[in-house]
Amino acid sequence: MDLGMVKQRLVLAGLVLAIGTVVAVVGFHAHSHAHGDLRAIDAEGNVQVLGAWRLGTSAGGELPVVSSGNLRFELSNSDGVLHNFVIVRTELEGTELPMTRGQVDLAASGELVGRVQTVRPGITRGQTFHMPPGRYILFCNIAGHYEGGMYYTLRVEENPTR
Repeated sequence: MDLGMVKQRLVLAGLVLAIGTVVAVVGFHAHSHAHGDLRAIDAEGNVQVLGAWRLGTSAGGELPVVSSGNLRFELSNSDGVLHNFVIVRTELEGTELPMTRGQVDLAASGELVGRVQTVRPGITRGQTFHMPPGRYILFCNIAGHYEGGMYYTLRVEENPTR
């Protein structure tokens, strides 16, 4: 076998391995499972568990309405992969955020309220944001996670009735 044939086979084997790795990672996230809790804490210290931060077909959806003002969002990452947390104020539906290269295009999605940078496995990280009344989408912007259903819609009202 000549050197050219060996190189071609090595390149082909590398491509098969790379594609297999992508399929394994995507397949790992194709099922629905919780990655940790998502909590909102208002200015008085009241904690509201908004739900499980999750990927999968049963993910996404509408969260309970919360009061406007300063809200601290905390994300506990109980998964084995990295996640982050982004908030945009928008009139778009949760499934309608525009994408660029596997991530949400923040400039085209609405008003960027803020983000919690990478949350490593086993870590809880949070940040406080000023949230006036409006409609927000909360999502993970790690490539493929938003598309996998890792987002929620949140309505913030002046005096919500519960």
